Parts: sequence; C-alpha cells; structure tokens
Amino acid sequence: MTNVSHEVHHLSFGEPYVRRLLENGAVPSFVPSTLQDRLVPMDGNVYVNKDLHEAYHHYLKITTSDFSLKGRIRRVYQLLLQSQLSFYNEDYAPEAKFQYDLSPIAVYYSEKSMKWYDYMTSIMAIIGGTFTVVGMMESSIQAVSSKKRF
Repeated sequence: MTNVSHEVHHLSFGEPYVRRLLENGAVPSFVPSTLQDRLVPMDGNVYVNKDLHEAYHHYLKITTSDFSLKGRIRRVYQLLLQSQLSFYNEDYAPEAKFQYDLSPIAVYYSEKSMKWYDYMTSIMAIIGGTFTVVGMMESSIQAVSSKKRF
C-alpha cells in the first residue's frame, strides 16, 4: 500500500561552480549547445504512480566531459537517463530506485585551428587522389576495350 510517487528537484554530479558558469552562458563555441540539458536531465521531473504495487526505476549512465574554459580544463558529467515503471507482486513493497553506471569513455571538447598550409596540403591531396583514381579507371577501361579478340 505504498505510494512512491516522487519529484526530482535537482540531481547532478560534479562541481556546481562549473555548472553555474555554463548556465550563465560561459559556454565555448566548440561545445555543443545541448550540453547544458544533458547535465541535469531529471531536474523538475515528476514521477507519479497511479496504481498500487508499482514504482519508477531510474537508470543513469554518467559520462565524463572535459573542455577548456578561461585557460583551465573544466570537468562536467553528462547524464543519460532511462526511467521505467516497474510492477511488483503484492508480497513486495515498491521502491523508487536510482542506479548509476560510470561510463569508461570520456569526451574532450577542444578547438583546434588549422594553419593555411595544412589546409592547402589537404586540398592538394584530395585533388591528386582524384586525379590518380580517374587515371587508373581510364587506363583500365582502355585496356579492356583495346584487347584484340581472335
């Protein structure tokens, strides 16, 4: 006969200072604009149980994300949320469950500019590669079409 309806006011990981910097618009241009939403996906969510013997289970995947801000490396934690409504037998009391898993993969956002000569080298490599492939195709077609048949 337990009702485990709940509201999540705030759930996050990491330093609140960095999150506040991001909330105030101090996001570098190379960081995706959706990063802010991924830091606190549960904030303000309400989970209501309509029937007896049911409860929400929340599964969080936590990914470390680093980026450079004001000359320092800042770390935040992105959360991937999955919530599901679970049903219980009448013998068991329902429980709201929060499980989290730390991802072994980290994301590093950085901005790296390309020098003009690196850009020109890349363009020339693309043009040279295209020229070579077209030349190989042309010589293959010519070899097949000029074969003498007996």
